[in-house]
Amino acid sequence: MKQIIGAFGTLVVFVMNTFLCISMSNVSAAVAEAKEFKAAVVAEIEDSNFNRNVIEGCVIEAQKAGYEMQVTNCVYDEEQNLRMAEVLITYTYEIPLFGIAEKKVTRGIAR
Repeated sequence: MKQIIGAFGTLVVFVMNTFLCISMSNVSAAVAEAKEFKAAVVAEIEDSNFNRNVIEGCVIEAQKAGYEMQVTNCVYDEEQNLRMAEVLITYTYEIPLFGIAEKKVTRGIAR
């Protein structure tokens, strides 16, 4: 009887660890996907030379992908030669096994 209880306990711990590992893998993939999306948006903004229509299109694509995106244009010098844009992508960091769901932000700068 003692061995059955021990084996059952071990099995329960093993199953919980398996679900936890799968959840963490999914979270890691979601974070990586958000960062890749940010890098693609930054590259697209840079390649378009800060075109307002391209930025608006990127915001729409972010909404379709389930992200919130904010782009803030900045002028770097007095002569307005060097422009930059800060890109903020907000995504959901979620571990359902523990009931954790938080909003996280990844930042990028287009130059």
